[in-house]
Amino acid sequence: MKIDAVAFVSIVALTALAGPVAAAQFVVVEARGVSLARGTMLDSSKPLVLKQGQHVTLISDSGVTLKLDGPHDKPPAVGGGKGVDLSTALKGLVTEREARLTEVGTTCGAALAAKLPSPWLLDSSRGGNRCLLEGQAPVFWRPSTDRTISFAITPADRSWKVETTWPAGVDRMALNLPYIRGDQSYFLEYGGAENAVTIDILPGALQNDKMRAAWMAAKGCEAQAEALVQAGK
Repeated sequence: MKIDAVAFVSIVALTALAGPVAAAQFVVVEARGVSLARGTMLDSSKPLVLKQGQHVTLISDSGVTLKLDGPHDKPPAVGGGKGVDLSTALKGLVTEREARLTEVGTTCGAALAAKLPSPWLLDSSRGGNRCLLEGQAPVFWRPSTDRTISFAITPADRSWKVETTWPAGVDRMALNLPYIRGDQSYFLEYGGAENAVTIDILPGALQNDKMRAAWMAAKGCEAQAEALVQAGK
């Protein structure tokens, strides 16, 4: 096949305008045995060197979760059957939830999570994992607003406690608590019942909602991940 000079120049010009193909970006979710802080951004064009016994969990800018164990000395990549996409990760969380429902001693009321009207709300009515965007004040939410209830939050070591009243007709409550830390456990007193929750901070390095939803799924914030996916549809 022959290409005339004008067509060739046009192809070259289009290629130049398109520019180089951008390498995928990865954010560190978890690292063991290696000095990579959670939230660190990695470039897939550079090798990631892991020794025997070292492990990292990464999230790509397309929302794929990738787990790597040493020895490893190649750039991170989601191809070749490696990595778990967002839809598969969410299906796995649903399967785990259904398995918990069948366990002896587990009640439906304790295991089922209400659907969140926003992915950034923290469900106060049950225990489990919650995800909070870095720099954002926690906004607690309740599925039922038919009555006024007492509400309180305290860390696992009981070193402080914030108590308030949640008025009827109000489904959410913002609390400016700058001492909330990621990967920390807290107790929520909700209408006389106490639930244990773990709050994880989503780093600002997460560039889009696919990455944020994948992070939520990796941290067990199932209801929030599902709400974020639904919000993007």
